[in-house]
Amino acid sequence: MRPVLLVAQTGLLGGAERVLLGWSPAIERPALLACPPGPLAEAAAGAGLDVLALAARPLRRRGRSGRAALGLAGLAGEIAALARRHRPAVVVASGLRPVLAIAGAPLAGAGFVAVHHDLVHGRIGLALRAASTRCSAVIATSGAIARAADPAGRRLGRTTVIHPGVDRSQWALPAPPPGPPRALCLGALVPWKRADLALEIAARVPDLALDVAGAPLPGDPPDFEAALRARAARPDLAGRVRFLGAVADPRPALASAHCLLHCADREPFGLALVEALAAGRPVAAPAAGGPLEIVAPGCGHLYEPGDAAAGAAAVLAVLADPAAPAAALERAGDFDAAAAARRFAETVESVAATREVPGRGGTARRPRGARSAPGAG
Repeated sequence: MRPVLLVAQTGLLGGAERVLLGWSPAIERPALLACPPGPLAEAAAGAGLDVLALAARPLRRRGRSGRAALGLAGLAGEIAALARRHRPAVVVASGLRPVLAIAGAPLAGAGFVAVHHDLVHGRIGLALRAASTRCSAVIATSGAIARAADPAGRRLGRTTVIHPGVDRSQWALPAPPPGPPRALCLGALVPWKRADLALEIAARVPDLALDVAGAPLPGDPPDFEAALRARAARPDLAGRVRFLGAVADPRPALASAHCLLHCADREPFGLALVEALAAGRPVAAPAAGGPLEIVAPGCGHLYEPGDAAAGAAAVLAVLADPAAPAAALERAGDFDAAAAARRFAETVESVAATREVPGRGGTARRPRGARSAPGAG
């Protein structure tokens, strides 16, 4: 049986990478994961996946677009070499950069499945839509992403929306401790996640304590975090904000919180929202993108993106509703991790089945030495 080659765009362990890692065990074929060194590779190896090393590349390239093109060409070459060596039935590209790279790479007869996690626009959006037309199948982790990445895909039956889910048994938490209400803002400290807005919202909710869990991405300048800390030190917030840094497991932070405060104006999906609901923590989030597909009446409140006053009103409404924690738990049941993983595996297998070659034994040996294989030797 020919294997499946999974390609991730970063070695970090963010939401998209955790989704890919969580879905991979549902694949019945041998699965290989190609990614740069880092926490994702370590977690994948610990989970029993064969890991192939890709060169580390910065998530955001500053400077001329030609450098980005060279980076994509280099990644395409690495993936093509892996396809020649391991002869996968399917190559699954998770994230913008692998999708763009693989769309132009020879894959040694493998099918091509794109998994979209990003809301894109402009020239990059046009490039991603062009890449999607070359796919055997397209998966988007929200309807908002599907509409942005491949507008005609769902109508043509090419794009499948699979909302990532959680195993609720792993997220059961006791009620938060007594005391002043506490909100949790969870996500990388990058401008688009809008931790700055979380501070302005907290400033408008008397006595609200705020935990900010996250850190800048590697290579990012420290300016944004420094500005956040300076704002938190001003009199209207002094003593009410804690910066927790990067958290590998958000459950301890959620255990102390009464609600999740999400602030990204254009969140593609929002796995952190689903995890909070599964922990019995209602959500206040902007009425845009993925949160529109997650936050139902009762389990949280939506507010106008970028509006601090509206965000404060949403937090107050969440905190005032004694039924919200139970509604959060009930809503989390609509996002089941096992069901999402099965749908992903079924999509991959439907493509793989068309790539098996009759008359040649129909199977391939499990790749040898894959765990330590270089990306493009």
